Amino acid sequence: MKHPIFIFTNIYVLLVFLAMYSFKVIGVELIKDYVVWIFSALYPLISKVSTNYSEISVKRIFFETFKLSVIPMFIISEYTLSLWAELFIVPLCVFIGGLLAVADTDAKYALVKKLFNYVLMIIGVIFIFVAFKGLINNISDVLKIDFYEKMFMDFVGIILHTPLLLMIQFLSFYEQIIIRTNLKTRFDKIRATLIIIRRCKLNKQQLIRNLRDYKLRQVNTIQDFKETLQA
Repeated sequence: MKHPIFIFTNIYVLLVFLAMYSFKVIGVELIKDYVVWIFSALYPLISKVSTNYSEISVKRIFFETFKLSVIPMFIISEYTLSLWAELFIVPLCVFIGGLLAVADTDAKYALVKKLFNYVLMIIGVIFIFVAFKGLINNISDVLKIDFYEKMFMDFVGIILHTPLLLMIQFLSFYEQIIIRTNLKTRFDKIRATLIIIRRCKLNKQQLIRNLRDYKLRQVNTIQDFKETLQA
């Protein structure tokens, strides 16, 4: 999958994992829990942010991450399905996540996006059911130290991945502005992205104003883009 947001996300996740591992925030025994958290909590949030980039706020991004992670997602990552089931479901979720990232770029894929979101929803319900059943059957685990160590890992995960969600929100803005132009080459699109960053930075109102500018449809060159983009 070569979609920029998908590539950027995976690079960021890998760097965060290496940092957490290097500083001993997570050990070898917690790697599986971290991977499950990424696919069951972070990727669905990324899909939500990239879809609702123009509406969602910084505060909402943080609290959505917090709400879906600290306790419920910890339980889901701790009491998961069997190893064989996970070996099938985790790669499936990665594949679907990549398809959703691409589907976000074009309205004609709306039906496909809706279908795969339902698939992820069903998988999520299965994880939640199995997880809470596992917690009830192992309620004595709450008295163990490693139970809270793993919960702490989820909390750290929230803090470290919230910037990723914010970056994805603005990358989605930049991408959607460029999609509305007639710029064709990858080089021109990269130059246009840099121009947007320099002029609009992280100003959401300016980005929304440019996103709604019908003149973008008439942009064929970088010079046209410079003249059309509102700062």
